[in-house]
Amino acid sequence: MRPYLPLLLLLGLLAGPVLSLAETVPGAPLSRSYGSEHTRVKPGHMALATSPGGELYAGNQDGVLRFNGIDWRLTMLPARSAAHALAIGNDGLVYVGGYDTFGRLAPDGEGGVAYEELLDAAGLTGDQRHLGFVFQAISTPEGVYFRTEKRLILLPDDGKKARQWPLPESARSFYWVGGRMLARVQGQGLVRFEDGKLVLAPGGEALADIPLPGIVEREDHLLLVTNDGFYRADDRGVSRLPGPASDLLAGVRAYTVLGLSDGSLVVGTLDGSLLRFDAQLRIRQNLDLGTYGILGMAVDQESGLWLATENELKRLTLPSPWTHLGEDQGIAGNPTDFEWHDGALWLATSQGIQRMRPSDDGQPHAERLPWTDYEAYALHSAQGELLIGVREGLLALGPGDEAPRRMHEHPNHGVFALMPSRHDPNLVYGLSGPDVVLVHHRDGRWQEGPRFSLGDISIYGVEEGDAAGELWIGDSRGPVQRWTVNTETGEITSREVYDDSRGLAVSPQFGTSVYRFEERIHATSGDVGFRLEGDRFVPDKAPPITLVARPHEMYVEQTPLGDYAYTTRELWHRPKGETQWQPLYPGGRGMAGYSSVRYGQDGVLRIATWTGLLQFDPEESRSELQPLQLGMESVVAHNEAGETRVLPTRNNGAEPVRLPPGYSLSLRFAMVSMESGAEFRYLLHGVTPDWSDWADRDLFIRSLPPGDYALEVQARTGTGRQPAAMTYRFRVLPFWYQQWWVQALGGLVVLGLAVTVALWLVRLRTERFLEANRRLEARIAERTHELEDANRRLAELATEDALTGVANRRALENGLRREWYRCLDQRRSLSVLMIDVDHFKAYNDAHGHLEGDVQLRGIAQRLATQHDPQRELLSRYGGEEFALLLPGVHAEEATRRAESIRAAIASSDAGMTVSIGVAGMVPDVQSEPDSLLRRADAALYEAKRAGRNRVATDAGGAKV
Repeated sequence: MRPYLPLLLLLGLLAGPVLSLAETVPGAPLSRSYGSEHTRVKPGHMALATSPGGELYAGNQDGVLRFNGIDWRLTMLPARSAAHALAIGNDGLVYVGGYDTFGRLAPDGEGGVAYEELLDAAGLTGDQRHLGFVFQAISTPEGVYFRTEKRLILLPDDGKKARQWPLPESARSFYWVGGRMLARVQGQGLVRFEDGKLVLAPGGEALADIPLPGIVEREDHLLLVTNDGFYRADDRGVSRLPGPASDLLAGVRAYTVLGLSDGSLVVGTLDGSLLRFDAQLRIRQNLDLGTYGILGMAVDQESGLWLATENELKRLTLPSPWTHLGEDQGIAGNPTDFEWHDGALWLATSQGIQRMRPSDDGQPHAERLPWTDYEAYALHSAQGELLIGVREGLLALGPGDEAPRRMHEHPNHGVFALMPSRHDPNLVYGLSGPDVVLVHHRDGRWQEGPRFSLGDISIYGVEEGDAAGELWIGDSRGPVQRWTVNTETGEITSREVYDDSRGLAVSPQFGTSVYRFEERIHATSGDVGFRLEGDRFVPDKAPPITLVARPHEMYVEQTPLGDYAYTTRELWHRPKGETQWQPLYPGGRGMAGYSSVRYGQDGVLRIATWTGLLQFDPEESRSELQPLQLGMESVVAHNEAGETRVLPTRNNGAEPVRLPPGYSLSLRFAMVSMESGAEFRYLLHGVTPDWSDWADRDLFIRSLPPGDYALEVQARTGTGRQPAAMTYRFRVLPFWYQQWWVQALGGLVVLGLAVTVALWLVRLRTERFLEANRRLEARIAERTHELEDANRRLAELATEDALTGVANRRALENGLRREWYRCLDQRRSLSVLMIDVDHFKAYNDAHGHLEGDVQLRGIAQRLATQHDPQRELLSRYGGEEFALLLPGVHAEEATRRAESIRAAIASSDAGMTVSIGVAGMVPDVQSEPDSLLRRADAALYEAKRAGRNRVATDAGGAKV
């Protein structure tokens, strides 16, 4: 980073008037995609539903997918039918329509669900069971309707007999709105379904030949979303609503419609676009999501909008005040500054000057302006003009100008930062390399004034003091300085240094930086913060400086929405009028690189990140989120003999769960959340001194001494939401020899022996005593050596697989994280081979588990000869699956290694083959180490599907 660039982080023009919705640039909602590499099913999703427990269900070509925020699980339908329709019944169960089948998903008693076919419950016999496609499942207060190719079938909730009605071939989609069933009939129009009859609604003939993807209920009418625009339906009839929204809708192939909690509605199209209209039918977003049609939509309990497409599933944070502007909106390069001016968003980026204007169709696009051939650095809008700092100098764009005028020009030093005076609205400080240019507003426009030199200061933040011309300057090479400058002449009238003698201890490595907070000058040097008290600096031990991990990077921006403190990797917010600071993760923990925060004159807060701009629009509604629930998915006890016991996942009142002696615990935490990046931490009271680090949901606790224990667990989502903590109490029972009466009896025996030995020792001669003492010392030394050997063997056992003798999964996890961060720092490749013994289960079934163990040890020995134990890590991942960690090896070389290993096993006398999945990448800060294992595992899955005894490479790698 150039020494003067940190000054850019201090800029920002505070509260301007909040402009109307049409005068802002809408961003794209934060999103995440789930493809076949995540779900492990065929592409092609057709329906979505969210259960009362918060889980997502997706109708897919392979059946019904269930997602709890972490795992995807598939439930297949009879004859492997695709799931075309989903609905949540009044009983909270998921009802499913497939091909020649419909039914529901009921709990199976083991934490999963099973499909229950309901054809018998519907009274269908003979040819009636030849349903063809079940297009819709519609939940109503009286029960669930299933629309098939030829019939409409009702399964009542009250247990009464099912009913069915024939349908004409021209019948299209049905909708339950306003307490009644409506449908569209081709050639007839909008009809009401009344006791088996299709009765034309008033004015319904207007839709005789117009597809009707959806109906949204309004206060006094129905809003019909058609392929010809928006229509209004009420007791007086059906009429088209004129306007840009209808015209825009008429130009797309709308397919599915959903109303959102804020009164807006979204329309998914077969062209892959998603349109969102507000309650007044103004376009809010027009998102191009690709070439695959959107076939279904649903909203989860955290207000995430899910889209089912022909290729993948997507989750959008919509509606949400947080949106994103980046490469998809045409932004080129990294934004260094941004400003709202003259009804447009202006961007200074590494690729020059760009402008984004609001668009009528909701699709803003960055326009690159040819006013510089190099970087643009700083922007400031004031007095009707826009000041632009570029590499070549300083530009000014006046009202109505087509191009800016050049105010300042220098062949080597442009203007890299602009800071408006806090005291003089007609003064702006422009940082230009080693100089500061004073820019004055005179005669109706901004003009270049005098300049003054910074000398040898490597500027690291600058703030104006209590008067115009008083500047506090941070220096990455030394202490803070306070200068007084005549703003008319540029003359430096005073210069003071604030170092150790003024209470500011300067770190030679970091120098100093300055920022203004709560009308006071603050400074940092290394990891220590200071604030100005009178004419001295004193240590600052109050938030926000104490909140961040890198205080020397921290800057503070004070806005009408509250105060924001940030480093490149952390963002904290203190709402206006409050005292507590809260961490913010607006795009999840994977989105970081915060470099600038600014509250624009359009009333939108924007944050520059590594991937573009995050936008926070306080005028955008925020949905009420359902509280998260934290619990246990499974608790399993197991001992060294391999015996396992499934324990209760919750306490029965105050009674702790009883754990047999000598058993270890494997626990899996559960929190249904669709927000990515869920993390958990725990505190085992009386055992661990403090909370653990945040980690995944699996926890292993080794066998503990007898007693009562309380495990307290906390969780958080990727955006920082936390449910109430939970406590799991368990009691470790003692062995028989640990009973109090056994120990008391043993104590008496030991005491008697001790008295006998003491009397005998008194009678020994002094020489014997000394000899015995020497032997005792030798024995202690011997036992100490044995104890050291035992401790060393225990350490080896902790990371060694007992069966195969190679490293175990725990060693793999530790090694993966160690090598991940090492390769991240060195920008080196890291690869993983997931190796699975083919048909091992069949071998076990045919020869027995003991022979299988012998065979598995042989495979492990052969694999051990194929790697370098000094640089690489071979481990048993579980069962018949092994993993080989290859630091510094790129994916192509890893694939060649994998093929060599596969061939060696296949040609050996083992009589077995292996399938290998390969994944490699250069680690980056936005990924997690476990993602590399998942990609290698997905490639292994492809290798086994392709016939086994082969190698498959992730992310487009070659398959062998």
